[in-house]
Amino acid sequence: MGPVLYRLEVPASYRMSADLDIEHVSFLDLAAVGWFVAVIALYELISTRPAIYAKSIAYYVQTHRRGWMIEMAERDNRIVDGQLLGWLVNANAFFASTSVIVIGGLAALLSYGDKARAIVEALPYAAASSATLWEIKVIFLMMIMIYAFFKFAWAFRLSHYTVMMMGATPPHDHPDAAARRGHAERTAELLGLVGWHSNLGLRSFYYTIAGLMWFFHPVAFIIAASWVVLILTRRDFFSQSRAILKGPDGQP
Repeated sequence: MGPVLYRLEVPASYRMSADLDIEHVSFLDLAAVGWFVAVIALYELISTRPAIYAKSIAYYVQTHRRGWMIEMAERDNRIVDGQLLGWLVNANAFFASTSVIVIGGLAALLSYGDKARAIVEALPYAAASSATLWEIKVIFLMMIMIYAFFKFAWAFRLSHYTVMMMGATPPHDHPDAAARRGHAERTAELLGLVGWHSNLGLRSFYYTIAGLMWFFHPVAFIIAASWVVLILTRRDFFSQSRAILKGPDGQP
């Protein structure tokens, strides 16, 4: 008896378009994606330059993290510090889980194909899209959220390393004060990496909101991408919270 061959049949509603023809993507759509990538890359490049970063809210937050860890090293009872760090760990775990849920929702949206496209295009001002362009838009959002998941997951992992570093901090009455302070500063640097990756994950949520506007019109996508970058610029460099963290003399 010969081997039995099985053929897996995939329902038509769960298939992606077979004809991924680039002609279905207009020049305006390509320009909108190019603008999105360009403004975000430019913002990330400029905001991380040392001279500019030193004026950002992230810089002053890191300054306070360093002060926190130094004060923690001088305390006998560090229970409160552990609880505060535990809240940070849980926050990163929450956002990582949220990213997975969003990715799953987008995958479900993609599987519905024409039905989901018809529902979205029935909304006021929503632009009509070919099946190919619709799939590209959904996959585009999925890629952003996958990036967010990896950032939050890594921040979650780094949080565990920070907990270990905090637990390994020498006691407050350790005879080598320089070693205790050096360990506290390294712990603060690791905690800063946690905040950095978590911040990149949060920014991805902003970028996803801008990407949603692509379903309405490429011009709306361009405007939303610019608007998001302006919001990030204001909050990072000109917000009231930055001024509070900076303090009156530029030091906490």
